[in-house]
Amino acid sequence: MKALFITITLLLTTLCYSQSVDGKLLINNSSKIEIKLKDGNAVELFKQFKIGTYQVKFIFESKGLPLDEQNRQVALVEFETTLFKDGKQIGTVKRKPMPFFPGEMLEPVESFDIIHLLSKTGSKLSASAYPGKVPPGKYEVRISANVIGGKGTIAPISIIIFI
Repeated sequence: MKALFITITLLLTTLCYSQSVDGKLLINNSSKIEIKLKDGNAVELFKQFKIGTYQVKFIFESKGLPLDEQNRQVALVEFETTLFKDGKQIGTVKRKPMPFFPGEMLEPVESFDIIHLLSKTGSKLSASAYPGKVPPGKYEVRISANVIGGKGTIAPISIIIFI
């Protein structure tokens, strides 16, 4: 009876931890950076990401995730971008889950909704308004990654933007 109890306990423990993930997001090899955005131009920030001034890395290791046809582990990951202005949350966007292989990957700025959320803070779009103009203030963009159906954590990043 005691052996059966130990076997069941070990089996349940293995199942509980069978799909685990450990990882982090980094921006310029850090979990937090500060940016001074000249003239409050979100399009300029987009350009800075595109030319590689700011690079976002997604790094994770996994154990027990489903395998694809080539016996590679695959995780479904949902990115969430949250924007704060002067400490108050003003927007959040969750991306639909996408499959990723464990390892280290550079992610393009389009994987997140940084520029989209910042652009929405400006005046209403009109023929005379410049799209992407961000009002003065202190903004914080928090980006997190959540693995669907897996346990563990992926450390988020924080981007502080002064305009």
